[in-house]
Amino acid sequence: MFIIFGWGRRTNTDHGPTLPINCPKCHNQTYWRYKHYRTWITLFFIPVIPYQSDHYLLCDICQQGVELNESERERAKMLAGYTNQYINHQMSEGDYQARLNEAQLLR
Repeated sequence: MFIIFGWGRRTNTDHGPTLPINCPKCHNQTYWRYKHYRTWITLFFIPVIPYQSDHYLLCDICQQGVELNESERERAKMLAGYTNQYINHQMSEGDYQARLNEAQLLR
């Protein structure tokens, strides 16, 4: 009987665009994306146990980014929801700017 196990398999969840930011590396202004990466122990090539979890805000063009702490994660998730609504024309530009201003006050 053989048991095949491994580690280091990485999956990611893209929560979507958050804020338009000027990237310090590629100098483009783009919506930075909130991404959650998990690293897994696998059994027969199936991810079974996550042993590392990382949250980042990343430039969509060059993948430059910053790691987020717990309070920043909640804020990024909230901003991703607002930005998705704005991009999909479910929120006016005025409402979007008001929500962004509110989010700035939550810092």
